[in-house]
Amino acid sequence: MKNPLSSSIKLSLAFLVFGICWTLISDRLTLLLTHNDLLLYNTVQHFKGILFMVLAALLIYYVSRKFNANIESANKLQEEALHRYKVLGMASKDAIWDYNMLTAECYTNRTLQEMFGYTADELQDNYHWWRNNLHPDDRERVIGLMDTKLAMGGTVWQDEYRFRCKDGSFKMIFDRGVIMRDKQGAVYRLIGAMQDITEQHKLQQELAHAKEVHKMELAQSILQAEEAERKKLSEELHDNINQLLGVVKLYVQHAQVNPGMRKELLDKCSDYITQTIEEIRHLSRSLLPPTLQEQGLLNSLYQLFADIRQVKEIDIDVETEDFEEAAIAPTRQLLIYRIIQEQLNNVLKHSGANQVTIRLRQSGTAIYLSVRDNGTGFDMQQNKPGLGLTNIRSRMELVNGRMHVQSAPGKGCDLRVEFTL
Repeated sequence: MKNPLSSSIKLSLAFLVFGICWTLISDRLTLLLTHNDLLLYNTVQHFKGILFMVLAALLIYYVSRKFNANIESANKLQEEALHRYKVLGMASKDAIWDYNMLTAECYTNRTLQEMFGYTADELQDNYHWWRNNLHPDDRERVIGLMDTKLAMGGTVWQDEYRFRCKDGSFKMIFDRGVIMRDKQGAVYRLIGAMQDITEQHKLQQELAHAKEVHKMELAQSILQAEEAERKKLSEELHDNINQLLGVVKLYVQHAQVNPGMRKELLDKCSDYITQTIEEIRHLSRSLLPPTLQEQGLLNSLYQLFADIRQVKEIDIDVETEDFEEAAIAPTRQLLIYRIIQEQLNNVLKHSGANQVTIRLRQSGTAIYLSVRDNGTGFDMQQNKPGLGLTNIRSRMELVNGRMHVQSAPGKGCDLRVEFTL
């Protein structure tokens, strides 16, 4: 809106200029028209005064009308802006607040009143109302940040805090405001909006808790996998190697007391010791393939497949695409070997497959591995993943990789993993 005082000054100046010009010009014209005729001069002077009042009234009317039109236009624009401001406040899902620091007047939209349960009258002294309803544990921090922004010339402020509703409960709020200052930098107005992020904050806490639980489950699964490996190693030592060595010991004892059978018994001992050595080599290879560092990943896999074919007739095909073994770190090579070994153990134990296709593909820094068989498959909705798949998933999570399993009864199983170098 234009300043009414400036309009009054303009109108006064217009009248003053008109009066001066009229006085200077009209007196000279009167003398010229009357030719020093006193009676005529008085008559003209009389009508000149009337004419001056008429022209002055017309001037004042014209100028006032123009000023009023400008004022009405400015008022209309201001009313339209205020109407849009209120409509936006009503339509917004955010709780809008507008606080005048000079008059302590506050405007709040209906959303803010509904969000916290307060009436418009209770929100008049908005600044003190806001400070008093901050959560006690958040108040010092939030007010300190606000006061710092106000004192240090800040123009934008935002924070997250807990805020008390009228019923005494607290909501988690994200608040963002604009600090308006005059030319001298003094704050005269604060405008902002509050968002209720209670549910979002709750979901974030639940997600953080779920991640913590998942970490504990992952650690537990790793411990279970290690325990299963130890149990497997213990069974191998007890059931195979321990039994073989027990027989050797028994034969040696018989050879000592039966000289006539010594050669035969020692020959049998030699055979059992050779078998024991092979069992130990097999066990050692299952723990850490000796060819992995000596012969590389692919050759170690081919050796693994050859060992499997000795006990099971199964066709294992390997397909590689842009796969540079030399560019892969030894730890990642061992990871690939273990995943394939683990899944092949699953295939041999559960699927009854006679064909397995393994695909290895490298794209940039990513490795894609798939192991697909033509076995019996399983119902993914009814059957939970076994220890083998759980171990593979744990290995993937340790390297921030991804794992996907697709299977159905009679459709075999397709295991896909992806991780970075």
